[in-house]
Amino acid sequence: MKKIFGFQITINDKKICRAGFENKNSVLTCILDSIRRENDESEELNISIAGLNSDTKERANWFQSKLNEKDKISIEIISDNFDSPISMRSALSEKDIITRKLKTYHKLKEELKEYLEE
Repeated sequence: MKKIFGFQITINDKKICRAGFENKNSVLTCILDSIRRENDESEELNISIAGLNSDTKERANWFQSKLNEKDKISIEIISDNFDSPISMRSALSEKDIITRKLKTYHKLKEELKEYLEE
């Protein structure tokens, strides 16, 4: 039988969470990002631990925070004793999905109007 895997996240030697799903049909992510913007010279360092329960289409969030230079992040692969997410979002309804798609369509149509053949 295949094991179910998750992540134990530690930042600066402090245990942050043990993220993972008990079901086998899921996606778990640990995202680190470094963002630099030339136009306003802003910078960001972030971490996000989240996932998707593919059976229920619910989105889970275990941890999200800003990081600092010199932070030490450790990710250990684990297979049990997962923490509950700090938040869960239900799956979008079909109506919500269509509304979002239409909003994106209209935005792109306006943005690309000079390239569209009428």
